[in-house]
Amino acid sequence: MESSRVAISKNLNNIIDGGRRDNKLYAVVYDVITKEDDDLAVSKDVGVGGIGSVQFRFINNKSATTSEDLPIAYPLNKNLTTLPVRNEIVIIHEFGGSYHYSRLGGDITPNINTFSNLISQIFGISTTSESNSKNYQNVSQTGITEKSNTGTNSETDGYGTYFNPQNISKLRLYEGDTLLESRFGQSIRLSGYNNPNNEFYPTITIRNGQQPNIETQQTEENINNDGGIIFLSSGDRLLNYTLPTTNKKESFFNYPNELRGNQILLNSDRIILSAKTEQMIFAAKQDIGFITDSVFSIDTTQGINITSEGQIDLDSKGKTITLDTGGGKINLGFKAGDSGIDYAVKGKALQNILRDFMEVVGQQIMITPAGQTAPGATNKAKLSTLIERLGEILSENVQLK
Repeated sequence: MESSRVAISKNLNNIIDGGRRDNKLYAVVYDVITKEDDDLAVSKDVGVGGIGSVQFRFINNKSATTSEDLPIAYPLNKNLTTLPVRNEIVIIHEFGGSYHYSRLGGDITPNINTFSNLISQIFGISTTSESNSKNYQNVSQTGITEKSNTGTNSETDGYGTYFNPQNISKLRLYEGDTLLESRFGQSIRLSGYNNPNNEFYPTITIRNGQQPNIETQQTEENINNDGGIIFLSSGDRLLNYTLPTTNKKESFFNYPNELRGNQILLNSDRIILSAKTEQMIFAAKQDIGFITDSVFSIDTTQGINITSEGQIDLDSKGKTITLDTGGGKINLGFKAGDSGIDYAVKGKALQNILRDFMEVVGQQIMITPAGQTAPGATNKAKLSTLIERLGEILSENVQLK
């Protein structure tokens, strides 16, 4: 955004002007050591302990020092490393003969607070005092992005090997906040008043990835649209969360109308919960609900146990319910191993046996003292009617193999 560039330009000009007056205070980063085998790490022989260090040049250093001779500064806080990028201005602290750096604040966006050619702007100008004064005046008037007339050093331009600026906005602050905010839209916020009425409801917000299409310089975490978010709320704080499903929640009778109180929300495009060696336990004093617009599935190698002291309802909304045992048994009404078991009847087999039986009865010949009777019972017509109705014993919805 153009307004951001103007604000950054003004901020940099003030820092540069102050850095030229103050002895060894402000410096420009030339390179950042991110691996122990970086060329700079090897040449400076800093080893693993030098990871996170920067090579820098003081702003007031106008000598013709080559980049190989520039000093190294270590992170000021060894427990919290926030790396600058090339061409960024840092504050240098000297302790016991070694340098340490800290990043500057006052940036419009947390992603970048400098320009890719800042080293060329500051150190790529003529060394005569008259030329210095003239060129610096031009830079101050036109903005730091205007290169000097004496050329630039392309080796020092850019923000690093692969770092590219992103459109990241700063987070809005609330009174008393503790905020850890990175360049890339990640943040951890510990707040007490980040709610519409600024009432005291402590919250913790962990965010990874700013929601897309933000055009303002300042934004807030969005529990529905940020890339991934963990939100811990308390008190009467209302959680403005919207389910990503169109499912009607017909089985979740007690789904809350408002999400208030002590609660934890995890929301992202995909969530994976994995217990590598021990159990995964879900416990709730009230209902547990699964809501999805797609398929709910369970794959297990050692079985499924369900014990309910209440009614169990399965509603397939007119669709088929299939129990595939792969040749195993289905026990209804008793547990495996119980005595006194009985067996379910196969409908087709029963139908065929009854048909054969009734046809035999209909054709039977009785032996009497007076001789044989004629074939067939006197109620043969009724037997024929019953044979035609045998299909009625077959269920239309339940099938057995």
